[in-house]
Amino acid sequence: MSKKSAVKSTEIITPAELGSLDQFLAGLAETTANVETGAADLAASEAAAQEAARLAAEEAAKIAAAEAGQEGTGQEPATNEDPATDGEPTAPVKRVDGVLKEMKAEFEPEAKEAKKVEIVTSFEDRIAFEKAQPGLSSKMVPNLEAEQKKMATIGAAGLFLAMDIDPGFINREVSTGSRFNVYALQKVNDLIVALDGGFMQNAINKAIVQSLFNFRDAGIPFTGNAALAAASDKVKADRAITKHLVRHTVSANTASTQKSSTMTALKTLGIVENTGTRGNEVWTLTDTPATRRLEEIVRGKAAA
Repeated sequence: MSKKSAVKSTEIITPAELGSLDQFLAGLAETTANVETGAADLAASEAAAQEAARLAAEEAAKIAAAEAGQEGTGQEPATNEDPATDGEPTAPVKRVDGVLKEMKAEFEPEAKEAKKVEIVTSFEDRIAFEKAQPGLSSKMVPNLEAEQKKMATIGAAGLFLAMDIDPGFINREVSTGSRFNVYALQKVNDLIVALDGGFMQNAINKAIVQSLFNFRDAGIPFTGNAALAAASDKVKADRAITKHLVRHTVSANTASTQKSSTMTALKTLGIVENTGTRGNEVWTLTDTPATRRLEEIVRGKAAA
């Protein structure tokens, strides 16, 4: 190193130069803070965009699912209508005496006609509600109209009277902007046809109802997991209960929707009650005319 360089390296910084350095460091700190703030804002924006994309994808899936649903196939997809209160504990139902067919016959034609009008009105209100929803599926109203045609009959009205069923459940809100599951409505209709005419068509209804009676007779609790396993043979089940299960063959990823809509339908008609807790259901058959009639149907004990 030269003598000149050595002397320069030991020069004292003047106050003026120190002030400039302070200003430089302050500017650097401000720039760093701005960069960090910008990065945080960018991360927040990206998170918001991801959340918006997720919500949009969910909404698209809901609409596609509703449009893809096919009645009676046992392959209904998940929908935005959570089965609502199907997992809520239920107050125990005491034995109700009587024979369903005889109870139905006790009501006058005028009473049945009035109940039929209630059913029609409930469907009209539901259809009006759905038409007012943004992003209405093209299948929703036709599906509801099809279920209305099946349910708005004198036969169904007589059963509603005999079973003390309020058709207002058709409009029961399960969450904001969503009402009673349309696939559960299809399964309610399937059960009504069975109770009135002796023939159950829906494969999921058949599997779960037959399993329910098998479990009851064996003294084994029919849990939510058992219901899932009845809906789909792709769902793992304990070996101890498999011999009591009647199992359908839907894919495992649709089993939850299938199980929920059937249990909702059965609960709506007073055929089962949840004696467990929400999320840990234990489904118990009630001792009512409708339940006893359903047992006759699935066990072939009596003619329609």
